[in-house]
Amino acid sequence: YIVLCLVGGLLVLVSTVCKGLGLTNEQVALVPAFIGSVILAIPLLIAAFTEIRTMRFSSSTLAALAIVSSLAIGDYIVAGWLAFILVVFGQMVRRSASGAERAISELVQLTPDVARVVENGMEREEVALDSIKVGMIVRVRPGENLPVDGKIITGRSTLNQASLTGEAAPVEATIGDDVFAGTTNLTGGIDIQVSRVGGDTTIGRVTQLIRQAEQSRTPRQLLIEQVAQFFVPVVIMVAGITWFMMAQDPDSQRKAAETAVSVLVVTCPSALLLASPSAMLAAFAAAARLGILVKQPSYLESAATINTVVFDKTGTLTTGKFSVTRLAPSTGVDGAHLLRAAALGEQSSNHPLAQSIVTTAKQARIEVDAPTSYEEIHGRGVRAATALGEVCAGRASWLMELVPAIRGEVDAVEAKLEGMTAVHVMQEGRYLGAVGLEDTIKKDTKGVIQRLRDLGVKQIAIFTGDRMTVAKRVGAAVGVDMIEAECLPEEKHEQIKALVRSGHRTMMVGDGINDGPSLAAADVGIAMGLHGSDIAANSAGVALMNDDLSRVPFLIQLARR
Repeated sequence: YIVLCLVGGLLVLVSTVCKGLGLTNEQVALVPAFIGSVILAIPLLIAAFTEIRTMRFSSSTLAALAIVSSLAIGDYIVAGWLAFILVVFGQMVRRSASGAERAISELVQLTPDVARVVENGMEREEVALDSIKVGMIVRVRPGENLPVDGKIITGRSTLNQASLTGEAAPVEATIGDDVFAGTTNLTGGIDIQVSRVGGDTTIGRVTQLIRQAEQSRTPRQLLIEQVAQFFVPVVIMVAGITWFMMAQDPDSQRKAAETAVSVLVVTCPSALLLASPSAMLAAFAAAARLGILVKQPSYLESAATINTVVFDKTGTLTTGKFSVTRLAPSTGVDGAHLLRAAALGEQSSNHPLAQSIVTTAKQARIEVDAPTSYEEIHGRGVRAATALGEVCAGRASWLMELVPAIRGEVDAVEAKLEGMTAVHVMQEGRYLGAVGLEDTIKKDTKGVIQRLRDLGVKQIAIFTGDRMTVAKRVGAAVGVDMIEAECLPEEKHEQIKALVRSGHRTMMVGDGINDGPSLAAADVGIAMGLHGSDIAANSAGVALMNDDLSRVPFLIQLARR
């Protein structure tokens, strides 16, 4: 196909040169242009025939009319160059689209078709990936790509995750770390407990997102196509009227035809129809190289007009890696007893605060038994039946709802934990005190906030479920305009909806389960990192494959370009 385009273009060029230099008879000089224009026009004529048959007109119909009309009046060089330009640019768009297909193929090829299953500590022969189930143990040797998502249970290694995150630097992985299909095991052998396989893996979801984005059309592209629907008949009418008015004079018949053809040629809107998908494909490629996955082109267009950015705090502006820095027991309570009760209550929770408390308790050689029953109250805390009886751990406000009489004790404890994140603990209705934890701010956060301001973002806010004192400490350090603290997930969601209703073009950036509704409600929702919640990633319009906040201003800048 490309060869035919080149041959057709060369024939038109020969006619153009010969006619311009007068190297041969004018009629002879036009023969190559006629042959070339017919060769080049074939795909456009086929597309136009399909559009006419289905009554869905676009630029192909108008281009075909212009080419046929030029051929009919003997203007073969105009017909040839018009066909060449349209066909070549159309081919460029198709090559961009095929580039996206190649990217998908390359992603799929990163995941092996087979895996080594380990049973009772013994390695079986390789089995097809279709046979792998969640919960199985898979062994990956150095130099091999990981076939599944999972958690390392044996061994340690260095992994190259560039295929997912866009980061060239390898990462160290050891027991307990999450690892992902399609990444490369560089140094040591590891055994992985399978958590996801096939299309459910991170790289499988990435592949689906690329396909969805490639097949989607933005409102701007749809608008251009809608314009083409009525633009084509209008242009044909204008060309017809032009010919009719000029053809009244018998001596101007040819001039009338040439002018009518000129109307068809000049008004052909192919540039509009080619420009939008070409620019969008290029933008998707630029974003994907840096680990920014945009689910729909409409989200990329929306990012260009953002004037308000709302950040979650924990895991987004901060590292999300908490450490216990202070125990604040209530009067008459031993610190070790407070820590043990907190660890027993939090042991079954996946929340970063809970995990930090349990880790600290184990390091202090405190025995932590599994609870006999466990309940997580969304946005408030946990209730567990433990060896110490019923333990409730979570927000102070929740514990005071349960037992209002403890307010004085809670106030006294909170005064000792000013600026820290606190997990308050109650055992069998008795208030024990609180565990104080601190989270460090990501080193590039302040610079990212300044870049957003440089891009014209008018308002930057923090919405968090944490206490106001903690939120204020982070907000003051990074320089935001507004802080909403102690937000339940539904409250955060309502605040985002209120911003959108009031005309703010809002971007929400978060990573937790409680961010899911807010990410979906914002004009553009961005889910942070591979380690974020699936609910957040599924609710957001954009997923970042790493935790680098600098991708946020880059996305806005890319969208505006």
